Amino acid sequence: MRPRRIQPVPLVWLTVIWVALQGSITWGNVLAGVALGGLVLLVFPLPRLITGVRLRPWAFLVLMVRFQVDLIFSSCRVAWQAVRPGPVVDGVVMDVWLRGRATLFQTIVAEMTALVPGTVVIDLVSETGQLTLHALDVHTPDEIAQIRRDVLALERRVVRALAADTRLPGAPAEVAS
Repeated sequence: MRPRRIQPVPLVWLTVIWVALQGSITWGNVLAGVALGGLVLLVFPLPRLITGVRLRPWAFLVLMVRFQVDLIFSSCRVAWQAVRPGPVVDGVVMDVWLRGRATLFQTIVAEMTALVPGTVVIDLVSETGQLTLHALDVHTPDEIAQIRRDVLALERRVVRALAADTRLPGAPAEVAS
């Protein structure tokens, strides 16, 4: 039987939380936080988490800047659709097949897609990489294809910025919905 090891990152977080709860930074509070955090981690050990994440600062900056640009333009577009005269804006439900099979990165792509105004993520099937979403003001097959390309480009940026292995397998054939 292997001896239990205390992981340093959770120990630091538990210590910070303890000191924050005490309201002041003193040597006694820090030492008590380390002792209490160590005891908690020995009694309730956390499993090792292997995420496959490797932060690439430049690619992460590109991801964040592009995400901010998407947020700004989409917010303006949705705001204009809400106040402009004319017919009611409709949308379409579509499926996008993500190339990667890592659940963490699929979830990040789904969340970032959902945060952009004008799109709502309906479902994500991680086994197949099928992301079902609703998009506003989409009328033609070309517009549907553009949204799919945008989501897959977001996936590429997420993988470049965060994945330890940046290779994406080929995507399955897409089925129009």
